[in-house]
Amino acid sequence: MLRVEAAFVTLALEIGLAETIAEILKDVERAIAELPDGPSALRYRRRLEDQRAALKSPTLRNIAALVVARCAKHPDLAPRIRRAFADLAEHHPELAWFYVQLPHAEGADEGDPGLIGERRRA
Repeated sequence: MLRVEAAFVTLALEIGLAETIAEILKDVERAIAELPDGPSALRYRRRLEDQRAALKSPTLRNIAALVVARCAKHPDLAPRIRRAFADLAEHHPELAWFYVQLPHAEGADEGDPGLIGERRRA
């Protein structure tokens, strides 16, 4: 893991990534337990099991999505991770779509998606 990714993951954990994962895992486990037995539930069970596996070993893309979801619920957290997220999006352009979904705080010019491109040119 590069320094940029490590910094992002560290901050994600500081703003509650582990708690978010635990909450979702709990919901997934409950949904699996409540599924009826039978062939009709098999497809849903597989989806839920895949989701559980993804949460237990999240990719950088999954982490980015979970950070956005957490910040949407708690917008006051976005400023704490915005710079690290921008750095991540700069190194991983495929994650920029998540970055631009972060809630914007008043006066937080770091939240401007144009800054990613500006910093690349600098």
